[in-house]
Amino acid sequence: MTTAVSLPVLLTVSLLLAAGLAYLLRGWNRIMAAISGVYCLAWGGLLWLADLNLPVWTPPLLGRSVDLTAPTTYLDFRFVLTPIGATAISLTLVIIGATLLLSTRFAAPEEYALTPLLLILAGGYTLLFLLTEGPVSPVLLAPIALAALSAVAVFLLSNRGSATVLRILLPPVLAIPVVLIADWYVRAAALDPQNSLLMTTAAQFMGVGYVILLGPVPFHWGRVAAAESAPPLATAAATLLYQLAALFMLFQLLAQFPAVGQGTSLALWLEWAGIVTALWGGVAAFGTLHPGRLWGYVALHDWGIILITLAVAGTRSLPLALFLFSLRAVSMLTAATGLSALRASVGSLEPARLSGAGHRLPWSSAIYLLGGLGLAGFPLSAGFTGHWAALQIMAETDWRPAAAILVASAGAIFSYIRLARILLGPLENRSLRRERSVTTAIAAGILLLSMAIALAPQLLDGPVSRMLIAFSG
Repeated sequence: MTTAVSLPVLLTVSLLLAAGLAYLLRGWNRIMAAISGVYCLAWGGLLWLADLNLPVWTPPLLGRSVDLTAPTTYLDFRFVLTPIGATAISLTLVIIGATLLLSTRFAAPEEYALTPLLLILAGGYTLLFLLTEGPVSPVLLAPIALAALSAVAVFLLSNRGSATVLRILLPPVLAIPVVLIADWYVRAAALDPQNSLLMTTAAQFMGVGYVILLGPVPFHWGRVAAAESAPPLATAAATLLYQLAALFMLFQLLAQFPAVGQGTSLALWLEWAGIVTALWGGVAAFGTLHPGRLWGYVALHDWGIILITLAVAGTRSLPLALFLFSLRAVSMLTAATGLSALRASVGSLEPARLSGAGHRLPWSSAIYLLGGLGLAGFPLSAGFTGHWAALQIMAETDWRPAAAILVASAGAIFSYIRLARILLGPLENRSLRRERSVTTAIAAGILLLSMAIALAPQLLDGPVSRMLIAFSG
């Protein structure tokens, strides 16, 4: 009888082999990006639809059965597919697959490393989501794992030798010593279970470490720097993957160590970190006209609102946070696609060079503006319903932070209005070519999808419900 293949082995090895193949065939980068994108989307769809109660699956071309829930142990680390892990891996592969497919049209030729590096990240994040046991608890290893994955992302985001993106390493690297101290207290508590102070102290350090890991202000500089200088699609993918993993590990932490949520001031820390992050993102967005930097700050503003919802007590917190993250993914990729098209066509994202570009590149300009406005919560954008719901929940407790964040959102929206005036102003570059029909068709499709979600947010009810069931365990 043929032994079934373990899913952790099959999925991780296949992604890493695909990365190596994509690098070897980098001369056919667009073809490899398209094939890899379809491959990731196929895996993401299969895992999303997989029934873990019927774990044995026989692919038609593999010739061997695949055991979805078979554990794999290596160096005392145990990897197994769980419902929450399957959901997180599916979302990761969908984000990467969508990015790769968009890159076939909108990535610059010099971004030949995009495909292999994204596939390496896919394999790395998959391993993180599959890890369930080890000599050290996976939730305490998370900062080290995310630091390693962020180091890979640095190569993905590096632009002409720019070192500014190294700042994305700041949150996980700073969180490592804090969480390692927490691990020491956890081990000490196991040796002296009568001393409750040890576990309480460990919970405090875990909470502080994870707040840092989530990357609020003042640990945000790397993401904004990447948005300004790095390729937009790579920036969107790297940001979403890191933040999805941070949320995943936070939920795992609260499930494994309830004392972190119940015996510490984690909710208060998250609330204030979110308020400061949302306010600074909106205020800083008001002060810039660089489209990349503006996008980075408004994404920071949106992330702050997600952090606030994580701090809200009651049953509405988790579903709203997951709903906001889903809307964030749509808006981030929408804006990144438009920004990539503008960058490739104009050659620079300096506001002076973009003057009048909207006349020649109307669809690319439209999806960039709509994606950014979605992150700011503008009406009739994808992010509006989520932002409005979050502000209402905040106002039930205290209307003043909600009002301040609303003003910050208005500042970000005003900057997009100013940028729209530049894009529709006098044409600076008369040699700027008009959009090709393929670009127009893709941009129009993205615009319609974003508008559909804005007008009918219930389209996301199914995915959010699935995530809620998995993440609430």
